[in-house]
Amino acid sequence: MIRMIKKEEALAFPFSNDAEAVTFQMMQRLFTAPDALCLSDGKDVLYVRAGSGFPAWIYTRRGISAETLSELAASLCVLKDAKNLDGVIGRASLIRYLELALPYPTQRRLPLTAYVIGEPKRFSAEGERVPAKNLDPAVCGALMAQLGEQAHEPVPEAAKLAVGTNFCQSTGAYGWCINGSAVSLINVAHRANGVAHVNSVVTDAAHRGHGYAKALVSSVCADEFARGCRTMLYADTSYAASNALYRAVGFREAGRLIGFDFV
Repeated sequence: MIRMIKKEEALAFPFSNDAEAVTFQMMQRLFTAPDALCLSDGKDVLYVRAGSGFPAWIYTRRGISAETLSELAASLCVLKDAKNLDGVIGRASLIRYLELALPYPTQRRLPLTAYVIGEPKRFSAEGERVPAKNLDPAVCGALMAQLGEQAHEPVPEAAKLAVGTNFCQSTGAYGWCINGSAVSLINVAHRANGVAHVNSVVTDAAHRGHGYAKALVSSVCADEFARGCRTMLYADTSYAASNALYRAVGFREAGRLIGFDFV
């Protein structure tokens, strides 16, 4: 039977190998949110939601019985109506079942591959790494808009400067600069339990193929390794170029996720 569990119990939830530990990191971070909601069947199925408008994350190490799946679908229906649940993220097999079981129209999210790395291979390139606070927000906003296009989440023209300004204010963000202008970006979004979570990796379309992103990513990952952290990130599984870049630097696959939004 699916039941609500305390955050302490959720934080102690078991995993059997390193790949599970890494893909579990995002959920562990959600547990600490003040309004986190955690449900479990008492074994391996764990559902977490934190904050209004945040999709649910579902984690499982094992096959789920039809009874448990039905209970999970029913709980999501209740929460969608009562708690403004916007969507679900989890393993593909589970998401496919829920898409069929839930009586609501859904829109599929991009498939994601989780990657993790310890000590990276080092790459060099023309230019230098620069802290985001020293970058031009307008240039960063234009680059972030390119990232949005790749993810099929376009950034409105009027919002580009605000997006770039927000990026430049992140203490973990960097750009790779050529002649003083950023051509590639990366952001260390947060660190928890010895893992640094990286996002916002993008290179300007006109400057791709020169190794700027490899140099930037490997440099940041090397710094995280030196401070005792592994680095993880989620990549669009269907975007071959970025997946090839991460593997070249030394990232290894740690799991795959997919999701949907209610529409």
